[in-house]
Amino acid sequence: MHAILKALVLTQLLWLAGCAVKAPAPSQARADEAPMYGGVDRSAAAQLRASDEKLAAEAVAAFGSAVKASQAWVEQGYRYYRADQLGMAMRRFNQAWLLNPDNPEVYAGFAAVLHDQRKFCQAMSMMDRAVSLNPPSFQGIYADAGRIAARCAAEDKTLPPEARVAATARSDEWYRKGEAVEPDKGYLYASWATAYYWRGQYGEAWAMVFKARAAGGTPSSKFVEMLRAKMPEPASP
Repeated sequence: MHAILKALVLTQLLWLAGCAVKAPAPSQARADEAPMYGGVDRSAAAQLRASDEKLAAEAVAAFGSAVKASQAWVEQGYRYYRADQLGMAMRRFNQAWLLNPDNPEVYAGFAAVLHDQRKFCQAMSMMDRAVSLNPPSFQGIYADAGRIAARCAAEDKTLPPEARVAATARSDEWYRKGEAVEPDKGYLYASWATAYYWRGQYGEAWAMVFKARAAGGTPSSKFVEMLRAKMPEPASP
């Protein structure tokens, strides 16, 4: 019963937070659909400051602390993300950021949305911030960071060569860190396989697929077919 009441409180607070500031016209870019509100100094605008203070006060009253409230908003953000409602997801991650800017999952959430918007290098920057805040090792953040960095290196054609090399090195660094601390090795190796794929290193990608399977992971069947189209599956690891 307590959990149901808390869910109802969260729903009400989210509705109020969404209504507190007048939505912009459809032709305008929404600041709340950019990470950290696009860098806007919300404390400088009286209406925004009042809205944020009201959100924080009500959230703390409902959840007991800003840290717990931030986590509730992150979870709501991921529900929208999984439903492919990226704008709503970003708004919730922004509200979570207001409540606790030291929450690493907020920046991982920003990165997830940016990744799906194909803004891979911006997503890499957000994962860098997430990792710098010592995220929990059980959530796969290092594996996700490694994949995002690999896609930044492979797909952003505006990157100069030295930046591409740096992003690739960062990808390897994050995967090695994940291999050392993350318990779900199947997920990590499956992700690592995709990083090698984006680099065009198909033999290494297959090696990671085999390691993922050996660790109990199940690489995406769509990805495996994409890899087979580039290189036939080896008979054995």
